[in-house]
Amino acid sequence: MSIKKNKILENIILLLFTIVFLATCRGNDMHLEKILPNFSRLIEGKKIDDLRLRIYYISPFIFTRAPLSVDDLITRSYEYEIIVIGSELKKHISLLNQFCIDTLIPVDHKSRVDARLYYVFETKKGHKILDVSMWGDNDSIFVNGFEVKGNDAFYNVVIPFMPEYAVKDLEAYLGKIEVSTN
Repeated sequence: MSIKKNKILENIILLLFTIVFLATCRGNDMHLEKILPNFSRLIEGKKIDDLRLRIYYISPFIFTRAPLSVDDLITRSYEYEIIVIGSELKKHISLLNQFCIDTLIPVDHKSRVDARLYYVFETKKGHKILDVSMWGDNDSIFVNGFEVKGNDAFYNVVIPFMPEYAVKDLEAYLGKIEVSTN
Protein backbone atom coordinates (compact mmCIF):
# COMPACT_ATOMS: atom_id res chain seq x y z
CA MET A 1 0.00 0.00 0.00
CA SER A 2 2.84 2.43 0.76
CA ILE A 3 4.24 1.93 -2.78
CA LYS A 4 0.89 3.03 -4.18
CA LYS A 5 0.88 6.13 -1.93
CA ASN A 6 4.42 7.01 -3.05
CA LYS A 7 3.40 6.77 -6.71
CA ILE A 8 0.40 9.04 -6.12
CA LEU A 9 2.60 11.54 -4.25
CA GLU A 10 5.20 11.46 -7.06
CA ASN A 11 2.49 12.11 -9.67
CA ILE A 12 1.10 15.03 -7.67
CA ILE A 13 4.57 16.58 -7.33
CA LEU A 14 5.21 16.09 -11.04
CA LEU A 15 1.88 17.71 -11.87
CA LEU A 16 2.62 20.70 -9.62
CA PHE A 17 6.07 21.09 -11.14
CA THR A 18 4.57 21.03 -14.65
CA ILE A 19 1.96 23.66 -13.76
CA VAL A 20 4.58 25.96 -12.22
CA PHE A 21 6.88 25.51 -15.21
CA LEU A 22 4.16 26.28 -17.74
CA ALA A 23 2.93 29.28 -15.76
CA THR A 24 6.46 30.67 -15.59
CA CYS A 25 7.04 30.28 -19.32
CA ARG A 26 3.81 32.08 -20.17
CA GLY A 27 4.50 34.74 -17.54
CA ASN A 28 7.22 36.46 -19.59
CA ASP A 29 4.89 36.81 -22.58
CA MET A 30 2.20 38.27 -20.34
CA HIS A 31 4.65 40.89 -19.04
CA LEU A 32 5.64 41.76 -22.60
CA GLU A 33 2.00 42.49 -23.40
CA LYS A 34 1.95 45.06 -20.59
CA ILE A 35 4.99 47.02 -21.79
CA LEU A 36 3.51 49.15 -24.56
CA PRO A 37 -0.11 49.99 -23.58
CA ASN A 38 0.71 53.15 -21.57
CA PHE A 39 2.98 54.42 -24.32
CA SER A 40 0.45 53.59 -27.02
CA ARG A 41 -2.34 55.35 -25.13
CA LEU A 42 -0.29 58.56 -24.94
CA ILE A 43 0.51 58.43 -28.66
CA GLU A 44 -3.03 57.56 -29.76
CA GLY A 45 -4.51 60.14 -27.41
CA LYS A 46 -2.30 62.80 -28.99
CA LYS A 47 -0.75 63.53 -25.60
CA ILE A 48 2.76 63.69 -27.00
CA ASP A 49 3.25 67.13 -25.44
CA ASP A 50 3.22 65.31 -22.10
CA LEU A 51 6.25 63.21 -23.14
CA ARG A 52 9.95 63.79 -23.39
CA LEU A 53 12.65 61.53 -24.75
CA ARG A 54 16.00 61.29 -23.00
CA ILE A 55 18.84 59.61 -24.95
CA TYR A 56 22.23 58.46 -23.65
CA TYR A 57 24.88 57.27 -26.06
CA ILE A 58 28.43 55.95 -26.17
CA SER A 59 29.98 54.62 -29.36
CA PRO A 60 29.71 50.84 -29.67
CA PHE A 61 33.33 50.90 -30.88
CA ILE A 62 34.70 52.21 -27.58
CA PHE A 63 36.16 49.33 -25.62
CA THR A 64 35.27 48.99 -21.95
CA ARG A 65 36.59 46.59 -19.34
CA ALA A 66 33.16 45.04 -18.90
CA PRO A 67 29.73 45.41 -20.44
CA LEU A 68 28.07 48.66 -19.40
CA SER A 69 24.91 48.57 -17.35
CA VAL A 70 22.33 51.28 -17.98
CA ASP A 71 23.39 52.87 -14.69
CA ASP A 72 27.05 52.88 -15.82
CA LEU A 73 26.11 54.55 -19.07
CA ILE A 74 23.96 57.20 -17.41
CA THR A 75 26.21 58.06 -14.50
CA ARG A 76 29.67 58.07 -16.01
CA SER A 77 30.18 56.72 -19.50
CA TYR A 78 27.93 58.47 -21.97
CA GLU A 79 29.37 60.61 -24.74
CA TYR A 80 26.28 62.69 -24.73
CA GLU A 81 22.79 63.03 -23.36
CA ILE A 82 20.04 64.67 -25.34
CA ILE A 83 16.54 65.58 -24.27
CA VAL A 84 13.77 65.83 -26.84
CA ILE A 85 10.56 67.59 -25.85
CA GLY A 86 7.05 66.62 -26.95
CA SER A 87 6.72 69.24 -29.67
CA GLU A 88 9.80 67.80 -31.40
CA LEU A 89 8.51 64.25 -30.95
CA LYS A 90 5.28 65.22 -32.73
CA LYS A 91 7.25 65.79 -35.92
CA HIS A 92 8.19 62.09 -35.89
CA ILE A 93 4.89 60.55 -34.84
CA SER A 94 5.12 57.93 -37.59
CA LEU A 95 8.26 56.50 -35.95
CA LEU A 96 6.58 56.40 -32.55
CA ASN A 97 3.63 54.54 -34.04
CA GLN A 98 5.96 51.68 -35.07
CA PHE A 99 6.03 50.46 -31.49
CA CYS A 100 3.53 47.65 -31.15
CA ILE A 101 3.30 44.28 -29.46
CA ASP A 102 4.51 42.64 -32.70
CA THR A 103 7.93 44.29 -32.22
CA LEU A 104 8.36 42.48 -28.89
CA ILE A 105 9.61 38.97 -29.63
CA PRO A 106 11.21 37.29 -26.61
CA VAL A 107 14.72 35.92 -27.07
CA ASP A 108 15.43 32.22 -26.71
CA HIS A 109 18.56 32.68 -24.58
CA LYS A 110 18.87 35.54 -22.13
CA SER A 111 22.00 37.68 -22.12
CA ARG A 112 23.53 40.60 -20.28
CA VAL A 113 23.01 44.16 -21.43
CA ASP A 114 25.95 46.17 -22.76
CA ALA A 115 24.30 49.59 -22.82
CA ARG A 116 25.72 51.69 -25.64
CA LEU A 117 22.44 53.37 -26.48
CA TYR A 118 19.77 53.89 -23.88
CA TYR A 119 16.66 55.98 -24.15
CA VAL A 120 13.62 56.57 -22.07
CA PHE A 121 10.26 58.12 -22.78
CA GLU A 122 9.04 59.82 -19.66
CA THR A 123 6.41 62.27 -18.55
CA LYS A 124 7.28 65.89 -17.84
CA LYS A 125 7.35 64.89 -14.17
CA GLY A 126 9.99 62.24 -14.84
CA HIS A 127 7.83 59.08 -14.66
CA LYS A 128 9.18 56.37 -16.98
CA ILE A 129 6.76 55.19 -19.62
CA LEU A 130 9.07 53.17 -21.87
CA ASP A 131 12.81 52.57 -21.74
CA VAL A 132 15.03 50.84 -24.27
CA SER A 133 18.60 49.65 -23.82
CA MET A 134 20.76 48.35 -26.64
CA TRP A 135 22.32 45.70 -26.82
CA GLY A 136 22.54 42.15 -25.61
CA ASP A 137 23.78 39.06 -27.45
CA ASN A 138 22.83 38.88 -31.14
CA ASP A 139 21.77 42.55 -31.09
CA SER A 140 18.91 41.90 -28.68
CA ILE A 141 17.23 44.89 -27.07
CA PHE A 142 15.98 45.40 -23.53
CA VAL A 143 12.55 47.05 -23.37
CA ASN A 144 11.46 47.99 -19.84
CA GLY A 145 13.89 45.35 -18.61
CA PHE A 146 12.63 42.53 -20.84
CA GLU A 147 15.02 41.19 -23.45
CA VAL A 148 13.55 40.95 -26.94
CA LYS A 149 14.92 40.32 -30.41
CA GLY A 150 16.36 43.36 -32.16
CA ASN A 151 13.97 45.35 -34.31
CA ASP A 152 14.73 48.43 -36.41
CA ALA A 153 11.69 50.21 -34.96
CA PHE A 154 13.55 50.64 -31.66
CA TYR A 155 16.62 51.97 -33.45
CA ASN A 156 14.85 54.21 -35.98
CA VAL A 157 12.92 56.19 -33.38
CA VAL A 158 16.06 57.92 -32.06
CA ILE A 159 17.95 58.47 -35.33
CA PRO A 160 16.39 61.87 -36.11
CA PHE A 161 17.65 63.24 -32.79
CA MET A 162 21.19 61.92 -32.84
CA PRO A 163 24.30 63.61 -34.22
CA GLU A 164 25.48 62.46 -37.63
CA TYR A 165 28.68 60.83 -36.33
CA ALA A 166 26.66 58.72 -33.86
CA VAL A 167 24.23 57.60 -36.57
CA LYS A 168 27.17 56.53 -38.77
CA ASP A 169 28.75 54.61 -35.88
CA LEU A 170 25.49 52.84 -35.09
CA GLU A 171 24.81 51.96 -38.72
CA ALA A 172 28.33 50.57 -39.08
CA TYR A 173 27.96 48.59 -35.86
CA LEU A 174 24.67 47.12 -37.03
CA GLY A 175 26.07 46.35 -40.48
CA LYS A 176 23.79 48.78 -42.27
CA ILE A 177 26.75 50.51 -43.93
CA GLU A 178 30.32 49.51 -44.62
CA VAL A 179 33.04 51.08 -42.54
CA SER A 180 35.74 52.72 -44.65
CA THR A 181 39.30 51.81 -43.70
CA ASN A 182 40.84 55.05 -44.98
